[in-house]
Amino acid sequence: MKSFYIKIYSALLLMIAINDAALAQEKFKHWEFKAFAGYNTGGATPLPLPAEIRKINSWSPGFSAALAFHATRWITPEWGVTSGLAIDLKGMSIRADVKYMMTSLVVGEGDNTGTFTGMFTGKNKTTIRNGYLVLPVLAAYKPHEKWTFRLGGYFASQRDANFEGNASDGYIRNGGAAGDRINIEKATFDFSDEVRKIDAGLMASADWFFTKKMAVTGQLSWGLVPIFPSDFNGIPYKMYNVYFMTGIAYKL
Repeated sequence: MKSFYIKIYSALLLMIAINDAALAQEKFKHWEFKAFAGYNTGGATPLPLPAEIRKINSWSPGFSAALAFHATRWITPEWGVTSGLAIDLKGMSIRADVKYMMTSLVVGEGDNTGTFTGMFTGKNKTTIRNGYLVLPVLAAYKPHEKWTFRLGGYFASQRDANFEGNASDGYIRNGGAAGDRINIEKATFDFSDEVRKIDAGLMASADWFFTKKMAVTGQLSWGLVPIFPSDFNGIPYKMYNVYFMTGIAYKL
């Protein structure tokens, strides 16, 4: 008799579990959850390229990984709204020849040492690696079971900033165009503490599902907020985060 009650009790628990699973499935049947990992290619760039940058000698993306979780609420079979959270590392390393670029340099050796602010002409190397927490809000469109397109905007909180580099093989006019000429064999700059704490802009993406669960993802994020505040004078032009992420997504 005891075994009979155990069987009945077990059957009831199983029925409750099946019922709860069915209710959960019904509750979330209009939701889609996706996790993806990718790689950002792009840079913090002025738009358009300023006259002070005369020649770009090299560029590399550095380590610019992205990890994200997105949730989409489908309002109709074709249209929905997507949001979520992403960890974005956005960076690059660039070497360029510049002329009459207003900046601040720290000279640690040579005949003239100290910090100089003025117009620099010579070679410049800049390394950027900024980390963000990103919240997107996107309209989603699914014309076919294998394709999903999204368009909208994003807001990002900067959590870690690195913006530094060096200048060499040139000179700086200390104080401005008519200032004393200071020859620069090698000098450094570090504007990491000046990077703005927020970023926001436009975002567009596309997913192509090559299996029922796996997709190739491409995502463009175009910043509309300059990465430095308006009162920053270390660089004479505004710079914006413009990156394209490619990656692999998994539908949960």
